[in-house]
Order: sequence, then structure tokens, then C-alpha cells
Amino acid sequence: MSLLVALLVGGPLSIGIGWLIWNFWNNNRLLDVKLANGDLDLLSSTSYKVSEVIRAPAGSKVEKIAVQQIPLDTSGYIRQTLPDGRIALIPVQMAQEVKSVHSTTHTNQQPPNQ
Repeated sequence: MSLLVALLVGGPLSIGIGWLIWNFWNNNRLLDVKLANGDLDLLSSTSYKVSEVIRAPAGSKVEKIAVQQIPLDTSGYIRQTLPDGRIALIPVQMAQEVKSVHSTTHTNQQPPNQ
């Protein structure tokens, strides 16, 4: 009697779990095939949510990199957290002029025209 109850309860339960596993695997397989073929129907499909489309050559790797805002302190320092957890204050100069410097050690360099 208990064998009959086990078969009546366990049979449909195991069939349902097996179907869920197969369905999950098959949907992933079909999605991989569609992506490999470049199926444009994926863009308008209600089954998948497309958040970003990137065109790149085959074999390219796309990595998401968070843009880091560097806060500039009015005291002339940028606060930067180092990989080991320490904090470094890096001095910066707000306005730098680029000047041409004539080297006196090289004779083939001409002095700048001013």
C-alpha cells in the first residue's frame, strides 16, 4: 500500500522536476544558438530583456567598468584609496603652464623661438 502511495506522489513529482530541469537547459541552449546566429528577433522578444547591444568583432571581450569620479578637494589634493585600504592624498596643481625647455646637453636641438 505504501508503495502505491509513493508511486502516486513521487511519480508526478519526479516527472515535474525532470521537465523543469530539461526546460531550463533547453531554453539556455536555444538562447545560445540564437546569440551565435545573431538572431535579430531577440531584440523585440517578450521572453528576454535586452538592456544593451554591443557590436564588436568575434572573440571580443566586453567588460563593464564603473566610471570613478575623482573628488577634487579645494586644498589641492585628490583623495585616493589604495588597494591595501590606505588613503593617499595626491597633490595636484590646478593650472599648469606647459613650457618648452631648451636642453643645453644636446647640440642638435635648436632653442625655442620666443
